Amino acid sequence: MMTPQLVSIAIPTYNHAAFIEACLASVCAQTYPELELILIDDGSQDDTFEIAQRFLEPHRKRFRRVVLERHENQGVSANSNACIQACQGDWVHLLGSDDVLYPNKVERIQQSIQDWNCPSLALVHADCNFIGEDGNIVTRAKQKSRPDPGPDTQAYRWLFLGEHYIFNPTIALRREIFVAIGGFDLTLPLEDLDCWLRLSVHHAIARVPEVLASYRKHPGNSSRRRLKMLAAHFNTYAKFLIQHPGLIGDEVIGEHFRRNVWRFWRRIRKQKPWLFPRVVASIMKSRWQTPEASDYAFYGTTLDKASA
Repeated sequence: MMTPQLVSIAIPTYNHAAFIEACLASVCAQTYPELELILIDDGSQDDTFEIAQRFLEPHRKRFRRVVLERHENQGVSANSNACIQACQGDWVHLLGSDDVLYPNKVERIQQSIQDWNCPSLALVHADCNFIGEDGNIVTRAKQKSRPDPGPDTQAYRWLFLGEHYIFNPTIALRREIFVAIGGFDLTLPLEDLDCWLRLSVHHAIARVPEVLASYRKHPGNSSRRRLKMLAAHFNTYAKFLIQHPGLIGDEVIGEHFRRNVWRFWRRIRKQKPWLFPRVVASIMKSRWQTPEASDYAFYGTTLDKASA
């Protein structure tokens, strides 16, 4: 029998001493046999790195290759790029160090990649559960619909519109393509959406319709910084419209812009109530003139200043 293809698991970590052992245990429990593990600690101020070292020492034989390093703090985007660049597998399963994989995650996704035989495929994702700090499943009141299963060559449409989510602990990236597009943008705090958009313009993104991981919700999640994250959304939309003019229809952009400006107002109305006339004027203008990147950028910059 042929030896299965080497698959990489990349774990950029920072201050996750409470969760890193559960994360690594879920990686060791994978049913896929040929794995390498790349873990780089981004200058944690707790003992994340030491816990990872102790846990991995008796489990090194589980992997064909293990890279365990730490460096001075560079931020999540730079550290994620470093982890992926250090990988040797064609496919990289990028995993947050506070999240957990289910045992068949890697095997199921790699089998789907083989079954689809899609040369343009750059990213695969699946469905996930949400867990709390204690590891128990958390029920979400509102959940967005999921995209169709299989490869999609126009995923940028629903990514831009925010119609569906890509759950990060479920993803696998084709390393060569990820590196070729420049990886995560170090200037954006919402690095994943920007990267998925750039990937999806020229490559296919595919969904496996199964729950294959758990995303952990806790106070340290970056998504809790609401103003900063919404600013990153506006700035990401602006960047996309500059780089890919005409890819999204004018009417769609107008509706999308109005919806997000109302999101802006709900977030900032108590802090900056005097902006209400500007909000109304923007919404009215967008009904007869297609919003431009600069219109999105104005709200992104305003939110950035408010969150500083």
